[in-house]
Amino acid sequence: MKEILKTHGTFPRLLSRNAELFGDRKVAMREKEFGIWQEHSWREYHDHVKYFSLGMVSLGLSRGDKVAVIGDNRPEWVWAEVAAQAVGAVPLGLYQDSTLKEVSYVIDHSDASFVVAEDQEQVDKILDMKEQLPKVRYIIYSDPRGMRGYKEPYLLDFKEVENFGRDLEQREPGLYAANVEATKYEDLALICYTSGTTGFPKGAMLSFRNLLSMAANLMEVDSKVGKDEFVSFLPLAWIGEQMMCLSSALLTGFTVNFPEKPETVQENIREIGPTIMFSPPRIWENMTSTVQVKVMDASTLKRKMYGWALPVGYEYADAVFRKQAIPAWLRFRYRLAYALVFRALKDRLGLLRIRSASTGGAALGPDVFKFFNAMGVNLKQIYGQTEISGISCIHRDGDINFDSVGKPIPGTEIKLSESGEILSRSPSVFLGYYKNPEETAKTLSDGWLHSGDAGYFTEDGHLIVIDRVKDVMHLNDATRFSPQFIEN
Repeated sequence: MKEILKTHGTFPRLLSRNAELFGDRKVAMREKEFGIWQEHSWREYHDHVKYFSLGMVSLGLSRGDKVAVIGDNRPEWVWAEVAAQAVGAVPLGLYQDSTLKEVSYVIDHSDASFVVAEDQEQVDKILDMKEQLPKVRYIIYSDPRGMRGYKEPYLLDFKEVENFGRDLEQREPGLYAANVEATKYEDLALICYTSGTTGFPKGAMLSFRNLLSMAANLMEVDSKVGKDEFVSFLPLAWIGEQMMCLSSALLTGFTVNFPEKPETVQENIREIGPTIMFSPPRIWENMTSTVQVKVMDASTLKRKMYGWALPVGYEYADAVFRKQAIPAWLRFRYRLAYALVFRALKDRLGLLRIRSASTGGAALGPDVFKFFNAMGVNLKQIYGQTEISGISCIHRDGDINFDSVGKPIPGTEIKLSESGEILSRSPSVFLGYYKNPEETAKTLSDGWLHSGDAGYFTEDGHLIVIDRVKDVMHLNDATRFSPQFIEN
């Protein structure tokens, strides 16, 4: 993977490589629309990006400009993002459920001159505060439903902008290739706004080097391959989804699938049967609850079978966790439990083909971890933050500690400060906060990223995160403890 980055170290360069390598022979994306899975090959992906990029150039987009994107997970979001990067412009994402105040702040603070909005709902958000956003020159929508009566000259249809790009290519046939060739590994690739739990969001500036080195290093211990399938249903404004749908997908060529709508996610996951999955704890907790509800409504025989199989699964998972030799009788019982119970449960959840499953973004209780590992899902904890391009630690296969977040990925150093704060250093550490040198100085010191989290290492090198440093409490003997950690 790292060899590829020497010549194709940006998203647009990787896309051009994949389009040439795979053409129409391999599916890059699927989107469920009107009940049918629509496929986009790597060539189609490339062409949409190419023409949308040239279309924005014809409207005045240039290197260093900012492009804001808001909406649900759709191919057009990804196309718009890579299209902006192909010019040397910088994309940024907004959460689709953001309030008007949040949307206004991020668009204004980022100096965005183009906004790509999915549909009428998102367009209306921008129009409601257009007078407060004088830097915005164009609003481009990808779903034309309900937009017929809008006559503002700065409102454009996504396909219309692509047509502008086709016209520009006729006049300047080598322009797109030249723009892509000008993109560099060290270029600013993305501004990823944090959640802003302690005030307004901060814009973390991430380079292609940050994003792609993280993906390449992660794959050394948690491999992704071209035949993998991933379902994208978490906000693309979140660094975790960026890590999967762009950094990892472009680097390996696996297929990204977009559900029809948020309400059909679980159904669409069952239809696709993904091989890789990365979700926050609430998704795994919801799946656990779904299984428990289904079992309660099942027949007496099925409840008894589940009641017998689950302890067997726990015993097997605990033996693996403790790296103990598994006796033949336990192997036999587990295979029987898997055949009679666990296989059907995995199929029901859409996890039958799962090869790599991970969770991050918050603490996941050990009981949920044990449940999925008992069922045969190799669920692993990931630890990281936006400012390190998503990931700094992960469990290894066969080396899972249900209380830890795993070990540092290759290329990442982690140490603890005197106060017990977790500090990280790697090629993935961000460039700083956009227009916020004060917060940058607080977070970055001598190349070390201050996480704000407290933790410690186990004897075998696993990192255990206790809580936010500010939330850690002390006993009379100075022993640190976290109420949240105890609760989980």
